[in-house]
Amino acid sequence: MTTCSSSSSSSSSSSPRKLQYPIDDNDWISKLPDELLQLILSKLSTEEAVRTSLLSSRWEDVWKWRSHLVLDMNKVLETTPDEDLHRVSVELARSMTKAINNYHGHLERCIIQHYVSQCKDGTLQSWIHSVTRLEHTKDLTLVNYIPATRRCTRASLLSLLPDTFSHHSLTSLSLCGYTLIGPRAFSNCKNLKTLKLINVVISQASVLSGVLAACSSLEVVVLKVNFLTPRGVLKIENNNLKFLQLSFLYEIDRMEVYATCLDVLDIRCIKVKRDNFILVAPNIQVNTNAWLDDHGCMDCPHLYYHVSSYLAQEEKNIWHELLVSDFHDMRRSGCLSVSVDLTDPEEVEILKEVLLMWTDLLMEFEILFKNKKSPIEEGECSTNDRTHAKPFLNGDLWFYNVWLYNFDGSNDEEFAFASHLLMQETVIIKMMIETSSFPPTKKLNAEAAVAKLMELPKRYKHFIECF
Repeated sequence: MTTCSSSSSSSSSSSPRKLQYPIDDNDWISKLPDELLQLILSKLSTEEAVRTSLLSSRWEDVWKWRSHLVLDMNKVLETTPDEDLHRVSVELARSMTKAINNYHGHLERCIIQHYVSQCKDGTLQSWIHSVTRLEHTKDLTLVNYIPATRRCTRASLLSLLPDTFSHHSLTSLSLCGYTLIGPRAFSNCKNLKTLKLINVVISQASVLSGVLAACSSLEVVVLKVNFLTPRGVLKIENNNLKFLQLSFLYEIDRMEVYATCLDVLDIRCIKVKRDNFILVAPNIQVNTNAWLDDHGCMDCPHLYYHVSSYLAQEEKNIWHELLVSDFHDMRRSGCLSVSVDLTDPEEVEILKEVLLMWTDLLMEFEILFKNKKSPIEEGECSTNDRTHAKPFLNGDLWFYNVWLYNFDGSNDEEFAFASHLLMQETVIIKMMIETSSFPPTKKLNAEAAVAKLMELPKRYKHFIECF
């Protein structure tokens, strides 16, 4: 809707039109300004907004200027007998086409949920053309309805023309419930910043590699896919990529990820042998990978998160929403690896938010302390009691194992963090602290700090080990 600040810059040339209708003195609705009517309609679903056109002549065209359009035939199809699905979907598609053609202005977001028939008869292609080329949709979601009684792949084949998704206005695309056998619909898609493929079946890994290569500007990629041919090589090479979420159930021969700006790697489930997983991403350090054994059969989710205070609030909110998607009660399970500067308050706040995503047990917790500010010069020791710094972990979260990397024995924040974990007895098995890679002086400082941790009043002292 054009009253939204997020759309003002992109659609300044299509500001709310003053609709001219005869005003009935007895019709109070007719006296409301268009901007107020549009604000009211923004709180309604698309279906409810269209129905308001019956209330007054002033309402007739107002819904057509909303910034969000949701067209969903699934609610009807779910209660339709299988033998009538095609006929009913065609009738609904006509109404949806009419709604799209009647729309005015530019769309911030459009969601279309349809039946497989619209994949076959060209209707879906026409809809995409209208909402991207004419309505300049920024965020497009397409969902293919597949009845629970059907598991056919050919019927949901996404066969579209080249450059279908290449319009400059389209920056975010989500596809759910389709089968892809080629990347041609994604040709020249340098416009896309976000791509989500959810419950998508792809003919082979090389097709997905082609899709991602064609979308060279992607910053956020979510893949929940399966392959018809469960072999091949998946290659992701993108220096703009910041967020990558992976989930596919069938084994592939090899996976390569080259992403110099990657800050978040969220592995839900992948099947690839350890030596055949190649990751070149400077911000992501993989020390342990519980999600993967030598046979590629582990299913433990593992989140790698490079915390940065430069992350914009809106971007962070989007990432964190994706990180808890598909988990029961929006709480994660599995393992977590983070790199963070505990002397940076903004990074600490982000770390708090990430830890709050977990249930009561975090299997493996790795933390890499960044080489940044240190309140004490190398070679010196603090004489302060560093165990009473204000903790930021609650007592509801337990850690099976904790691994500390680049632990600076002279850094108060890092020492307070480790001591809090131990004194609260939140570590179940062990705390491992890396010291072997340090130069001699720093290694002595770290080992001295470990000795002080061993002296803390706690029930179990054998939990701490250096490596």
